[in-house]
This record gives sequence, C-alpha cells and structure tokens, in this order.
Amino acid sequence: MRAWLLSFLLVIGLVTLNPYSVLAKETDAVINKHDQTTILSESDTYDGRKALTLGLRIKLEPKWHTYWINPGDAGEPASVFVKINDHPTAQEGKIEWPSPEPLSENGLMSYIYKGDVVLPFKISVPDEEMNKPLNLKLKVRWLVCADACIPQEGEFALEIPKGAASDSKEASLIQQSLSKKPKQSPWNVHIAPTGELWVQNDAISPLHMIHAWFMPDKNGVIDQIAPQTLTVKPGLLILNLKPIHQLDSLKPFSGILAIQDDHQQVQHFSVKASVAPLPTSGQSQTSLLILIGSAFLGGILLNLMPCVFPVITMKLLSLSRIGQEHISVRYKSSFAYTAGILCCFIAMAVAFVALRWMGSQLGWGFQFQSVGFVVLLCWLLFGISLNFLGVFNIRLSLNSVGSNNKTTGYSSDFFTGLLAVLVATPCTAPFMGIAIAGALNAPLWISVLIFIGMGLGLALPYVLFACIPSFARLLPRPGLWMDILKQFLAFPLLLSCLWLAWVVYQHQQPMSFLVLLTGFVGLGFIAWGVGIIQQLYMQGTYRNLRLFISGLILIIVGLLGGGFYFFVHDEATHSVAGIKEDAIPFSEQKLEELRREHKPVFVNMTASWCLTCMVNDKVALSSEKVQKAFKNQHITYMVGDWTQYDKSIGDFLKAHGREGVPLYIYYPIKGKPKILPQILTPNIVIDYLFDPKK
Repeated sequence: MRAWLLSFLLVIGLVTLNPYSVLAKETDAVINKHDQTTILSESDTYDGRKALTLGLRIKLEPKWHTYWINPGDAGEPASVFVKINDHPTAQEGKIEWPSPEPLSENGLMSYIYKGDVVLPFKISVPDEEMNKPLNLKLKVRWLVCADACIPQEGEFALEIPKGAASDSKEASLIQQSLSKKPKQSPWNVHIAPTGELWVQNDAISPLHMIHAWFMPDKNGVIDQIAPQTLTVKPGLLILNLKPIHQLDSLKPFSGILAIQDDHQQVQHFSVKASVAPLPTSGQSQTSLLILIGSAFLGGILLNLMPCVFPVITMKLLSLSRIGQEHISVRYKSSFAYTAGILCCFIAMAVAFVALRWMGSQLGWGFQFQSVGFVVLLCWLLFGISLNFLGVFNIRLSLNSVGSNNKTTGYSSDFFTGLLAVLVATPCTAPFMGIAIAGALNAPLWISVLIFIGMGLGLALPYVLFACIPSFARLLPRPGLWMDILKQFLAFPLLLSCLWLAWVVYQHQQPMSFLVLLTGFVGLGFIAWGVGIIQQLYMQGTYRNLRLFISGLILIIVGLLGGGFYFFVHDEATHSVAGIKEDAIPFSEQKLEELRREHKPVFVNMTASWCLTCMVNDKVALSSEKVQKAFKNQHITYMVGDWTQYDKSIGDFLKAHGREGVPLYIYYPIKGKPKILPQILTPNIVIDYLFDPKK
C-alpha cells in the first residue's frame, strides 16, 4: 500500500515538474511569488488556417504590474517564442498589444498593465504542418515590478487537435483583450517641429475633449515624464510634447493618443503623425466660415431631397396663394416661413447641446429612431392629406388657400417651415455631413450659427420666388386649378405616410405597427366626422347629431391616445435593415479582425428612415456592377443599421467626423481608409475601389 502511494506521488511530481505539461486550451500555470502565468488558445481545435491566435495570460498580485511594447523609462516588454511540432526554428509570437495605462513614479514614466492581463499574439503555421494536429512548445519571458522588479520566464506546452474550428472557453478573454487595442485614428495627425502634436478636424470640440496624453511606441523619442499640456479649440486639438531629438520628417512619429471626454470615458487611437507646422488662427476662422457655408449649400440642396417632397407641395400651394399679392404680403409670408425653419433649427441646436451635456449621444435624424415620433408624424401627414382631399376643412394650417385672413396665412407659412425641418432630417444632402458634425460637437453659439446657415439655405428658394418680382411673375393666378392641384398633391403626402409606416415596421414592434394602422382608421373617421359637423353647422341643422358625432370623435381620440401611450415604446431589437445575403452586420471587433488579416472591407452605415441611404443602396450599392466588383475583389461588405440607436455605431460615426447616416468607408488592403461621398452612383463607388488617388 505504501509502495502504491509512493508511486502515485512520484507520477504526480513528475507531471508537475514537467515544463511541457498540457491542460486543454489553457496550459498549466507557471506560479511565482507575485504572478501566475499561462498560455491560452482561442480555439479547441485547429482547422488548418495559416495564422493562429493565442494569448499570454499573467495574473498579477495587487500593486504589481508588467509592461507594454514601450515600457517607458524603465522596464521590459514580454516576449514569446514558439516551436510548432518540434520544428527546429522557433518563431517569435507577434503580440497584439492592448492599450496600457501610464504610471508616473519617482520621476520616471512607465506604460503598464495591472490585474489579470491577457496579451494576445499570433503565430504562423508552416505550410507543411497545416494539415496536422499542433504540438506547441512555448518559451516566455516577462518582467513584473512593484517596489522591486523580478524577471520571469517559463516554458509551456499546448496540444491542439485537428478539426473544425470551435471557440475555447478562453476565447472570450482573448477577444476582450483584442477589443482594448487602440483604434485606428480617424483623423490625420501631425506634429510640429517644436513638438506640438496637433489634429485639425471639424468634429473636435472643447466641450467633449477634457484631457489627452500621448504614449510613443518607441522609447527615447520624447521626454515621457514631461507635462503634456492640452489645448482644444473648435476644430483644433494641440498636445504639447517635448521631443528629445530633432524630429525627422522621413520617419513616422507613432504611438497611442488617448482622449478623455467629459464623461470620463477614454478612447485610445493608434496614430502615425507626420511633421507639419501648426495651423494659424486665421485657418481656424476660415474653418468656421467653411462650416457655415457648407451648411448653407446643404440647406439649399436639401430642397431636392426626397424627404422634403411633402413640404414642397405645401410651398407650391402657398406660393400660388401669394403670387399675385402685394409685395409686402409676400415679404411677410417668406419671413414667416423662414422664421418657422430657423426656430426649429435653433431649437434643435439647443436640444442637441443640452442632451449631450446630460450624457446622451445623439446624431442627425435621431428623432426617427423613436417609434413614437415616427407614428405621430405619420398620423400628422395622414391628417393633412385628408385635409387636402377635402374630407374636412381647417383653415388654421395649410388649407388657407384663397383665404382673406392674412394672419391665418402667415401661421400656415410658419407651421410649414417647422414641418419642413422635421421631415427633412432623415435626409443628408451633399455638404451637410461636415457641417452637422461640426455643429453637434461645437459650443452652443457655433452650433446655432451653423444651423441658422442651414435653415437659410433651406428657405432660400421659397424666398426668391416670393420676394423677387421676376420670379413672382412666373407664378400663375389663383383659380379652380388650385383646388384640383391641392387634392392631387395629397397623394405625395400619402406616399410619405406609407414610407413612415415602413419605418415603423422596420423597428420590428408589432403592437406599435398595429396602433399605427388602427390610427389611420381612427383618423379617417375623425376627419369624416369633422367634415360632417362642418357641413351641418353651416346648414344650422341636426344639432343632436353633431353632438353625437363629436362625442364619438372624443372617444376615438381617447382610444388612440391610450393605445399610443400603452403600446408604442422604443424597445431594443436586433434587426438589421437592408442586410443582404452577401453582407455581414457591422462589428468594430470584426472590422479590426478583417483589417489585421489584410482583407478589404466596405462599410455602409445606414438606417431604414434615411431616404438618402435607401436611394444610394438601390441605385449604387445593390447594382450589378458594384456587387460584381465586391465579389471579384473579395471585398467584405459590412452594414451597420442605425434605425434604432446603437452606441457602437454612434461612436463609429463620431470617430469619423459624422453625426448621422449615411457614411460609406472603404478599407483597402493597403493604405488609409477612403470616405465616399454621401450621394453615390455605381461609377463613384467603382472609382473609390480602384483609383489609388481617391
């Protein structure tokens, strides 16, 4: 019995002492006084791929740390060497370094990791071993420090059988660490010869960039312990660094730029800065003028966008009504219409800034992410269309054609301006993207100026026709044709209702969709009832019938209000609008993975309520010419659906200087990402795919 016990203990001892002991997909730990270290595998099996992802896991005691690729003024980064199936030559694992944290201590700067650290790394499987199970032998060196530093090393073994790929239990740890890698900078970053790291972009705002620091990926480039002073102006970020040597314009100045926002959230960006002098203050002023000018041009072009078609019908009627009036009437009408537009735009600017101060992350067209807003707007347009068709008559708004009440007409113009802005927000015209991004990330007064510029552009065509005599003479005289045209123009409004109903359907909320459809019936009855009451009132008869119908109208209004309150909610769903079989849903982690594998990717940020997005998809992205190019070039087509709010998509848009959809980015195998225009044709897309100068 004693011999059996001794033999058992001896076997256990040999296994424990063997440096190549294997435990499925996480090796046995090398245990030291202040840390425990293992090797992780992303997959339980090996499916013959060329690259294999593993992870070096170091569990550190409190107050102890290990180091980044640039350890700083002291320290040493970890290193991994791997032999595959007893191959004579060991290869060094390529570590995918997560973003570290800076540690200033005793006049020295270090870049460190603490706690449970996972350092993902890749190895390349030799061609002759790709059809075999893998027997990996790894030799690792790392350094742990607190008050003292202790070099560590260990040998590990891992066996991965051949088979279809399947994630291991430890895969999530590796993926979580990969997600902490710095993102590719969406901006062009520069450094002045005197050491100022600077970024010029319209999305930069002092409201949202509170603190920043730079961590070079090589030692000896800057004085790492020197203070880094941050200056942020609208459109310009400057971080003062202290170079150790004169900067070489031929060598990239690379590292991680960390930016902390007003909510204490930190984003890490991988940057390669080119040497360039600081921009002058005059350039910043020019940038603001460019933003306002872009907003003005975008507002003009917004009149041509499909979102504004319903409002164009209202403007046509209003123009016909005032075409033969005195010039003062036309001036007042255009002023009322412009005032409605500007009031709505200014209110939006104030709301955006206020909501962002409270922590909300909103973008252009955000109200269409709310099912409740879409339902109410759809009902409103449906009611206006019934009014145009003559089912009932309310002179207070858009049916004041031919009325002698000038005040009513001006109210109509003001209301039309308000409605124009509300229904225009799903569209993004050319020049608007840069202006919106600048406005939503700038101080309030700049946001208001940019939105006023956009509003003046939207109002300009109407003002020209209303106020310039040569334009006004082109308008026909009022007559019977106006009633016919008014009824005809109800149908574009009904088409808008159909579109909005489709948007609600895309939210995948059956009860909200049912309430919307029920509302059409209820509003139809209400419009019919109001029309009957108006006719009977004019005749002065059937008073009791009028009261009865009024009671029914109040009951229906109450039922619709109750249905809206109880059943129309903004619930999160996982639908992805417009995803085709050959496309994949957007994932920043997947995008980073594809880029690490040097695969081309085309990203389409869209939403079902964005008519510009839908038109681009139908005309350009879904065309046979573009789809064939994607297939022939092995381009991964990735679609991000912003129909409902998604923080990851919002962050991605903001990182690329946009506050709304559409956004189209092509990531080639080599070179920088290419941002495409907001209005696409098949030829434009093909040019960006194949023209290296784009």
